[in-house]
Amino acid sequence: MKPEEVGLTAQEYDEIVRQLGRTPNDLELGLFGALWSEHCSYKSSKSALALLPHAGPAVVTGPGGNAGVVRLEGEWLVAFKVESHNHPSYVEPVQGAATGVGGIIRDVVAMGARPIALLDSLRFGEDAPSQRLLDGVVEGVGNYGNSIGVPTVGGEVYFAPAYAQNPLVNVMCVGLLRQAHLMSASGARVGSGVYLIGQPTGRDGIHGASLLASQDFTAEAEAVESMRPTVQVGDPFTGKLLMEATLAAIATGGVEAAQDLGAAGLTSASAELAYRSGVGMELDLDGVPLRESAMTPYEIMLSETQERMLLVVPDDQLGAVRAAVAHWDLTLHRIGRVIAPDVLRVRWHGQVVAELPPTVLSGGCPIRPLDRTAGQEVVRTASPAVASPDLDEALILKVLAHPDCRDRAYIYRRYDWMIQTRTVFGPEHDVAVLQLRETAAGLTLAISGPGRWAAADAWAGGAGAVARAVLGVMLQDSEPMGMTDGINCGNPDRPAVYGQFRRLVEGIADAASAFGVPVTGGNVSFHNETEGRAIWPTGIVGVVGRHPHPSRPWADRVRVPGWRLVLLNPAPRPDLGGSVLAHALGQLGRYPAPPLEALAATYPRIQATLRALAPEGFAVRAILDGGLLLALAKLTLLFTDVGVRVKLSDDDPVARLFSEEVGQVVVALAPDQLSRFAQQAEQAGVSWMELGETVEDPVVELAAGSGRWRLRRDQLRQAWQTYVHG
Repeated sequence: MKPEEVGLTAQEYDEIVRQLGRTPNDLELGLFGALWSEHCSYKSSKSALALLPHAGPAVVTGPGGNAGVVRLEGEWLVAFKVESHNHPSYVEPVQGAATGVGGIIRDVVAMGARPIALLDSLRFGEDAPSQRLLDGVVEGVGNYGNSIGVPTVGGEVYFAPAYAQNPLVNVMCVGLLRQAHLMSASGARVGSGVYLIGQPTGRDGIHGASLLASQDFTAEAEAVESMRPTVQVGDPFTGKLLMEATLAAIATGGVEAAQDLGAAGLTSASAELAYRSGVGMELDLDGVPLRESAMTPYEIMLSETQERMLLVVPDDQLGAVRAAVAHWDLTLHRIGRVIAPDVLRVRWHGQVVAELPPTVLSGGCPIRPLDRTAGQEVVRTASPAVASPDLDEALILKVLAHPDCRDRAYIYRRYDWMIQTRTVFGPEHDVAVLQLRETAAGLTLAISGPGRWAAADAWAGGAGAVARAVLGVMLQDSEPMGMTDGINCGNPDRPAVYGQFRRLVEGIADAASAFGVPVTGGNVSFHNETEGRAIWPTGIVGVVGRHPHPSRPWADRVRVPGWRLVLLNPAPRPDLGGSVLAHALGQLGRYPAPPLEALAATYPRIQATLRALAPEGFAVRAILDGGLLLALAKLTLLFTDVGVRVKLSDDDPVARLFSEEVGQVVVALAPDQLSRFAQQAEQAGVSWMELGETVEDPVVELAAGSGRWRLRRDQLRQAWQTYVHG
């Protein structure tokens, strides 16, 4: 077998031979191909990811585990992480998306946490094939989440030609656990047994990590079709049993370590568990239950059959763990034991067929040093400013009908977001709010990753994604505890792409440091490109916040006419760079770099200003995609029966209406609250401007300069609810 057949370069093969002191056999070479792949080793990204801040007062477990963990309240912890399944979702949309959901759920379960929420972040092209991909991906996400009983409580979806042959499917899972049940993959002790539970192993997904997730696509349909066998097949009903059995086993106190079988299957699970625990492991493949006959050791070790979990159990705890697993109609299969030497020894039919040190297999892949010069000419390229067009009715409707602004109900109505009965705010809101039976504190969850912002300035896009997600959490009077990131880029071997990646990470790192919100883990997905055409660098950020009063969320809609509308923290000179309008005009421009220090100081002041108004009530929305106009529309007539009357005095009303500069907040409050609000904002040092008022008629009345416009709700809804790609 040749190194390139398993995704290794000639240089990597030489390094393997050097570290082993011998030539690997074919099985061993296949194991290296999987664990030294980009997907498993993070060989091109680890040095850059070291820039991210990981420590914080709420952090219990940071990067390196199956998921990050923060302390919510008392003994209760929250585990969460985002994971991608991009390439599989292009090759086989339904199963690719479904197994992405299943994989991230198992990551959280492996920490000892019960999954209580999912959020998805999706990207597609704007053509007809992309619409079919979207339909398949949404079906996959919904089928798995609905069937396994975990609600999809929020998400986002964006469209651009850059994603046409490289859709992004990133899913975030959030779980709840007691401190006593916190699990890891680093607790294995010498002498304990290694057990497998879940699905019998088949031939599905072999080389999914090394030959699908870690390589570029070609445009030929035959090449894509040839990748289909590398996509795993999910079974959410077995996934439900596996989730319950694993949590029950952990609750006995008899499990030393747990690791889900995801990318690279048994190879990754066993080698990583041994490496993290500082031990070795002997595996007997004759003990692995098989779904297909005549499977080889190569196929058994590299299969990515879904719904499997590896548990390490000492002999004196075996009875209790076995009973807990059997209660859920699953069987505990002993496939090996933990040993002291630094070796992963694989036996089959009594013969040793592979013998490799976990320190080399999991920890020996050469890591690319941080390169601060690659792609510098791209990073420094200035984009021209976006010129404001004339404001008219057609322009307003064009923005509302843009794929990035349209109503998402056609997606989230296929998801169950109320199962488990914790959801207070679901996917029709900008953030999700969960009320927990276990604690008085609830959760606020936000996910954000506008690729438009990063397309021309990756640093600003990364920083902006963090700033937007943090603001969303704080506008629910919540305290951000931690964040997870999903970073999606093209081929890192191309200097321009690596430069975008590095700047994207730097933007996320700088913003996380400025806001004091640590990154507890995440995911990097490279090689999202076809025929040399890469996606926009897309950094997706998920933030988890502690909500002090989840049964009383701050409203984000107005149902009463006569309320005053104000804009908190307005951009002094609004810029259209990176906005939906700029994209629609074909002049994306450069997204304005977020002033992180100023925003970090202003956010708590905005929160304090709103908190002072809470007893009397108000409604609030951050300016997001579509700018001020869409924020006002969502605040009122798109969800309620009232309209808005707005008067703008800006020299450039188009920029004011459609700029997406982060940190701006629209507030609606009763007339008798305005003077108190003004006093509170002044004391807090937060700038603001009056916009207008809500009106009884369901219309948008807009005055700017000498222009006057009046749009009816049915006009706006018709544009906003257009589901066919334009």
